[in-house]
Amino acid sequence: MTTSPGPQPVAAVTLDRDTIAYQRFIGQMRRLWAGPLYRRLRDEAAALGESDDFESRLHALPAHQVFGWFEYNLQNLKYSSRRGIAAAVEAHRQKLEPELSRPLPQGRLTENPALTLPDYYQENDFHQHPGGLGGDPIAAVVYRESAGAAGGVVGKAGLHDRFARAALGDSVPKRVLDIGCGFGRSTLAFANLGPETEAVGIDVSVSCVRLAAQTAEARDEGQRTRYLQADGAKVPLPDGSFDVVTSTMLLHEMPPAAIRQLIAESHRLLAPGGIAVHLDFLPPADDFLRALYNGHSDRNAEPFMRTLAQMDLQADHRAAGFGTVEIRDFAEDDNPRGENWRLPWTMIRAVK
Repeated sequence: MTTSPGPQPVAAVTLDRDTIAYQRFIGQMRRLWAGPLYRRLRDEAAALGESDDFESRLHALPAHQVFGWFEYNLQNLKYSSRRGIAAAVEAHRQKLEPELSRPLPQGRLTENPALTLPDYYQENDFHQHPGGLGGDPIAAVVYRESAGAAGGVVGKAGLHDRFARAALGDSVPKRVLDIGCGFGRSTLAFANLGPETEAVGIDVSVSCVRLAAQTAEARDEGQRTRYLQADGAKVPLPDGSFDVVTSTMLLHEMPPAAIRQLIAESHRLLAPGGIAVHLDFLPPADDFLRALYNGHSDRNAEPFMRTLAQMDLQADHRAAGFGTVEIRDFAEDDNPRGENWRLPWTMIRAVK
């Protein structure tokens, strides 16, 4: 999202002053929601005590109803209102479609027009993205712009760099596969771990891999990243091709059967000693925070967050042949955790 002079990203979108002001307002309201409103709800929830019907009693609190209203509607307004991201990007369609379709050097991008999108992917507009990411040629631009809009942490490049370093420490892989790469920021983060690291990003969305490939080409990093339209449950690449297989915020958008296929496919694609590492959200043990996790699943159009929470990911990785499996909290930035609401970021790391 371009709001001031400076280097222009691929498929740049320049917002008018009214839209900029509107998105800033949404961002401030999100801070109110994640701060004072959350703390008020937390304090009222503490007075409920422990009980088998805790979640239903929590839902009856007016403070919870206000919290939920803000969560759903701020996301909806960010995307889909008259001054929302979708409308802002749509106004640039005539410019964007040719930019995303510019010829690329051989090997940078491989599209698969015959790919059948999974039913679960077509049936859900995850995180309230209007129409999903599967069909519209400019959908990935909407996704990119929304990820950083209104105070969103997901769109910040530092998140992906931080995850890549946390996942691998001082080791520098030669070959990385990024499943569900989106618009490519996560792929670039892993490619930047070392001057000889090569990364392949795959996604079922042709819009996403086009934007990712055009972005990588504009950075002129010597084709150390390339992109492929493919499903992570069935990747058309040879056994043992990678040192690292990773995903970022993908598992919670997949049903359990598809996740288990992805885990098995990751094991197949890894060389001996290779690492599978995923960044996602898993619910805390605390009843109150778990209830908010479930509420986010409902209000943000993330139906598989609930089923992910019920999976035994350690057992599923071991069943696929992995040895060491570690699941731990992940701090998305250096800010103190403080008193505000945050999603329960979690890193799942398994060694073949």
